[in-house]
Amino acid sequence: MTDDPDAAQNSVDQATRLIREDILAGHIAPGARLKTAELAKRLGFSTMPLREALRKLEGEGLVEIEPNRGATVRQLDRSYITDLFELNTELRIFAVKRGMTKLTLERIRELEALAAEYRGHIEAGEDIEAIETNRQFNARLVEFGGNREVLRLFQRGWDTIFAFRRGFGYGTGRRRVMAEEMTLLVDALRRQDASAAEAILRMQNAAMMEDLVSRIAPEG
Repeated sequence: MTDDPDAAQNSVDQATRLIREDILAGHIAPGARLKTAELAKRLGFSTMPLREALRKLEGEGLVEIEPNRGATVRQLDRSYITDLFELNTELRIFAVKRGMTKLTLERIRELEALAAEYRGHIEAGEDIEAIETNRQFNARLVEFGGNREVLRLFQRGWDTIFAFRRGFGYGTGRRRVMAEEMTLLVDALRRQDASAAEAILRMQNAAMMEDLVSRIAPEG
């Protein structure tokens, strides 16, 4: 155990990320019990940060904690995925509408540079780097809205989406279309066209959601 609060929080964050990625990649099956002693042995953490990590994952909806049963992995069904993506999109739309009047040429150029960087990663086949750049682009978009609670919620949801994508990837051509969507969104922001920006984000949400659902929880 450490007396350094930053080190302790870092351990919690690392444990949370590792367990989240194991769940979303299917390495821990839905309904499986998450025993802190077993996790401690496998991941190399003490039980205290693991208990906190499981509470955080419960807040994300990935884990269910019940009296006398402990923590179990929830079912990753279509409902969970669609709820997650809808919330993520609504947060971005809120931020865009709130931050539209605060946009500057410098901020537009920053988003343009991130969009170009994303396209470069896609063309180079650098999947993980592309996902991280996509996260940076959208985080800055939300940050420009000026609401820290919206940013916090967005980042928490994005951590889950990031883990999904690392585990399951994208359908054919989806990433190149995302690069086009980024360019269209920046163009709408440059024109101060909030309606167009919202339409692009909703269109992207529908396509992304169906793409991920088809790879994780296909119907039938």
